[in-house]
Amino acid sequence: MKDDQEHLDKYKEAVRRMKNLPAEHPWNYYQQANIHCQYCNNTDDVPVQVHFSWIFLPWHRYYLHFYERILGKLIDDDTFTIPFWNWDTKEGMTFPAIFQDASSPLYDPKRDQRHVKDGAILDLKYAYTDNPASDSEIIRENLCFIQKTFKYSLSLAELFMGDPVRAGEKEIQEANGQLEVIHNAAHMWVGEPDGYKEDMGDFSTAARDSVFYCHHSNVDRMWDIYRNLRGNQVEFEDKDWLDSTFLFHDENEQLVKVKIGDCLNPTKLRYTFEQVPLPWLGKINCQKTAETKSKATTELSLTRVGEFGTTPQALDASNPLRVIVARPKKNRKKKEKQEKVEVIQIKDIKVTTNETARFDVYVAVPYGDLAGPDYGEFVGSFVRLAHGKKGSDGTQEQGAKKKGKLKLGITALLEDIDAEDADKLVVTLVLRTGSVTVGGVSIKLLQTDTPAVI
Repeated sequence: MKDDQEHLDKYKEAVRRMKNLPAEHPWNYYQQANIHCQYCNNTDDVPVQVHFSWIFLPWHRYYLHFYERILGKLIDDDTFTIPFWNWDTKEGMTFPAIFQDASSPLYDPKRDQRHVKDGAILDLKYAYTDNPASDSEIIRENLCFIQKTFKYSLSLAELFMGDPVRAGEKEIQEANGQLEVIHNAAHMWVGEPDGYKEDMGDFSTAARDSVFYCHHSNVDRMWDIYRNLRGNQVEFEDKDWLDSTFLFHDENEQLVKVKIGDCLNPTKLRYTFEQVPLPWLGKINCQKTAETKSKATTELSLTRVGEFGTTPQALDASNPLRVIVARPKKNRKKKEKQEKVEVIQIKDIKVTTNETARFDVYVAVPYGDLAGPDYGEFVGSFVRLAHGKKGSDGTQEQGAKKKGKLKLGITALLEDIDAEDADKLVVTLVLRTGSVTVGGVSIKLLQTDTPAVI
């Protein structure tokens, strides 16, 4: 986050004025926070959910836009913009100092105090257990995670942004993209580690913390970079996406209807992003370190593994699920890769609605039908943020199980690990936190929407 004191002082003053508005005013700080809660809830059996799908990025872009316009109105500055927390750089991987002053309107006591003080490094693989690795190693892993998220998804937008969701669908399977996964990890790292995981650690309370908006400004920036790398190509040439509409109160206290197709270019919403270095876009050593390989070798041995089977499997933190999965085709030509991306698909993922959950996915080449001495290469993650709901007695209610799915591109990964001639792969699911069952693991070829690569 850029240290421009005048700008940061304006930000603090705008939030102070927002918090001082009458409680019922639509611009009131907590009324604005409730918008996020309302759009991530389910009412009258009709899902109103802006996470886990292609809706995630455009809805939050509009949410930030109107929030920013209101803040500017409150301080009479039509040029005001929300600063972004650039957690994708080494210098930005600590919690921003502007939010740590207890006397500031930006302060929120409901944070993990171990992480927001003393220069702790943000861990994008966080799962409520602190990473014992060195700061430099966590930084490297963060940059590699971000690089892989872009590299493995540039040829198919849904891998980055999430799957389509359409009105009238009877059963909506949650399917977020990997950018939302990274976003979820940062939420978990900032929020309280215990109890209801307030504020940032729970969907229903996340927007009560001012860092939410700076965090999402960087998520929005990541989307803008993704679009630029793809030549600003429209991600989904689909009216169900482009014509989807939302309602917000604007800076003139008017209720306005906006649609996704009108927000794809940030300049149309009167903002651009400051250009800063992108260390994850350059060369990084993302192969396993000798230390990691040594640890894996001592903890695991060659293991006979089979196919997934026909019944759902519960993930066990002490015993990762390892399966052999056949590839649809090996040794594909360059043209074939440009036309179709190879994707790991994990279906029928079930997680308690109000429970945080995470599992990581690794890929390796088998030795016949044996899994090797380590999990292989990290591909991506499934992260489900908590959404707490308190009953009349003040205790947290247990939510119903909701199905989800996960898709991870592996075309570029297989090139990186020289595995293009493998008939089968070992896919390992490592549960990090929560209670999760999965209904199947497969590898498919999906039509690309652009041949862009990095």
